[in-house]
Amino acid sequence: MASSTAFNSMKWSLYPSDSFEHFTYEVPWWARTVLLFDFVIFLPILLVLRYTLPHVYPVFAIIEDKGLEKGPIGDDSPELNAVDNDSLLASPSAGNHGQTDTSSPSAIYRLLVKDGGILANCRGLACALLQTIPTTLYIAYHARFLRNEFHMVARLLFSLLLVQFSTMWLHLVIAQKTDRPFESRIPPFKRTFRATWLPTMLHWAAVEFTGLFPSMIASSMNIDWPSFALFVPDNTYSFRLDMAAGDAVFYYKCAAVIFATVVGSIFLVVPSQVVLMRIQASLLPVEDSTIVPFDRSFGGRIQPDSENGRDYATISDAWHSFSRAHWRGLITLSFKIIILSLSLILLMCVVVGLQWAMIVTQDMEPNEYL
Repeated sequence: MASSTAFNSMKWSLYPSDSFEHFTYEVPWWARTVLLFDFVIFLPILLVLRYTLPHVYPVFAIIEDKGLEKGPIGDDSPELNAVDNDSLLASPSAGNHGQTDTSSPSAIYRLLVKDGGILANCRGLACALLQTIPTTLYIAYHARFLRNEFHMVARLLFSLLLVQFSTMWLHLVIAQKTDRPFESRIPPFKRTFRATWLPTMLHWAAVEFTGLFPSMIASSMNIDWPSFALFVPDNTYSFRLDMAAGDAVFYYKCAAVIFATVVGSIFLVVPSQVVLMRIQASLLPVEDSTIVPFDRSFGGRIQPDSENGRDYATISDAWHSFSRAHWRGLITLSFKIIILSLSLILLMCVVVGLQWAMIVTQDMEPNEYL
């Protein structure tokens, strides 16, 4: 009977800690259908928010070389396709598209649609899942048995083991469509590991430090963050009143923690990601063409060398070839992505909020637990 009642409607209660009454909220059984419909409708938006905007679009601002001028559409001249010193200055068929403003999400969207249709905005998704799922499952499995520092080591281990796939993911994003099968595009492990192991470790260290440093600041200032007990047996939502009734000092402490997170992301995570992605882009096979201008020589820093065979960029090459114009474009794109993401989140919140405001009923009853 209890399960039948729970299926017919959904109920939950809110117990204020300073009141002798509590509120009971109830929605009809068909509210589940509404939630499922919302999820289906918003799934493309969620995919854009979680994958396309934060991961795919910034790649083009990172690897594009604004100083390279493109040729006319359909230029298949031998000079562009020849594999010699001059061909390192641009992708073989980079002239297949007009000049793109990679600081604009709308311009990147049009570029991707022109190259591969609307689904091109999700290019590389299968490869990204191939990396993310094993790492997530491994860390989740050991979360109950290992301390946090072991999780950090596990993430580094998987990052180093999967350097081939992370590099191939970037190649799938920046390269034009090709008829080559998926497995043939996997770069060799030895060469890829030799080129990317150090920038991969630096990026891992930047991400981990940026995640730990704000927590260290919060602990040093004795900030007790609110906890949301959403899955307690009696469906009681336990809200701490710190956020709602904190004094000015508490809010200054919270602002300091947020500031530390932002600073760590700007000065550690983003630069390490730029270096790593540009080195991965230098491993792109010569026969692959990029959809934005890409200087394979990194300003003349990479030349064919028969003695040591290094035909990929180093950390120094990737960093010094990323000019102020590149940084301005990447920063502009980042702000636009943030604004666009917040707008999409606000849209979903308004739609869901209006729906639930119309179907949720509220009753006030004595609080029998007090």
